[in-house]
Amino acid sequence: MSIQCNSIDVSDYCTQITSNPDISGIGVRLALYVQALLSMSISSFLWDNEKAFRDTCRNSYVVSGSLTIATLIAWATDELSLFDALITSMLTTLMTTFVAVNGTYIHSLGLSINLACLIFTSFWCYWGLQVWANVSTFGLPLGAQNCTANEDTRFVVLGHSVHATNGRLRAFAMFIFALGVVSALHALWVTVSWVLRYKYDGPQESKRDAAEQLARRQRLRQERGRGSQHVVRFGGLVGLIYLIVTTEQMVAWNPDVSQALRDWSFGQTLALIMLAQQIFDCASYIEETRRVRRKQAQHASNQSRV
Repeated sequence: MSIQCNSIDVSDYCTQITSNPDISGIGVRLALYVQALLSMSISSFLWDNEKAFRDTCRNSYVVSGSLTIATLIAWATDELSLFDALITSMLTTLMTTFVAVNGTYIHSLGLSINLACLIFTSFWCYWGLQVWANVSTFGLPLGAQNCTANEDTRFVVLGHSVHATNGRLRAFAMFIFALGVVSALHALWVTVSWVLRYKYDGPQESKRDAAEQLARRQRLRQERGRGSQHVVRFGGLVGLIYLIVTTEQMVAWNPDVSQALRDWSFGQTLALIMLAQQIFDCASYIEETRRVRRKQAQHASNQSRV
C-alpha cells in the first residue's frame, strides 16, 4: 500500500478532520473486511486443509502488516490524522479476532507462521498504545495552538457516537491494548519454543509432533462435543461484524472525511488486487477439500461393505 502525497496544508490537521484514502479509503476497508471473513470461514469450514489455513493466515498477516507499515510511514512524515490512526487500529483489530479464535491451531503450524503472529501482535499493541496514550494530541502539528480536530473526531461505541478524546474511552482502549501485550509475550514464548524445537528435533519432526498433539486435542474435543467450539467461532464472527459495522459508522459520523474517502487511490487498487488473488486461492482450496472429502467418504463406504 502506498502513501499519497497529500496537498493538505499542515494547519488543516489542527482544525479539520483529515483523511488519507490510501489508509482509510473504501478499497482498503473492503479488502480488510473480506480478508477477515475469508480467514474465519476457512478456519471454520476447511479446518482439515492445513495448506488452506496456513496460506490464508499468512495472507491476513501480510495485508494487515502492510496497512500498519503504511500508517507508520505516514505518521513518521507527519501526514497522519487521529481519524486515520483510529481506523487503522480498528481494521487491524479484525485480524486479532481471527488470531484469538484460532490461536491453538496457529501455534501448531511451525516457526514462520508464529513469527509472523509475533510481529503482527507486537506492532498491533505498539500502535494501539501510541494512539490512545496521546489521543488528545496525536497527529496535531507541533506547537500549534487552539487545535480542535482531535476533539471533533468521533468514535463509535455500541452504536453511540462519542468524542475520541473521552477519558473513559481512552482508559478502556488502553486496557484492551495492554491485554494485547500479554498476547504478544505469549506469542514470543511460542516462537522461542519453535526455535528450540527446530534446533534440537529438526523442522519436520517438530511439525509432525505438533500436528499429532493437535490431532489428539481435536479428538478429545469431538468426544466431548463441539458445542464449545461452535460458541467460540460464533463469538469471533459476532466480533468481526461488530468491528466492521463500527468502523463504517465512524466513517459516516465524521462528515469531514466521509466524502474524501470516496476518492480512489493507488493504495486501494493494490489492496483489492491482493484480495482478488486470495479469493481465487480460496476457491481452489474449496474444490480441493471437496475432492479429498469425497474420496474419503467413498473409501469409508467401501470399507464398510467389506
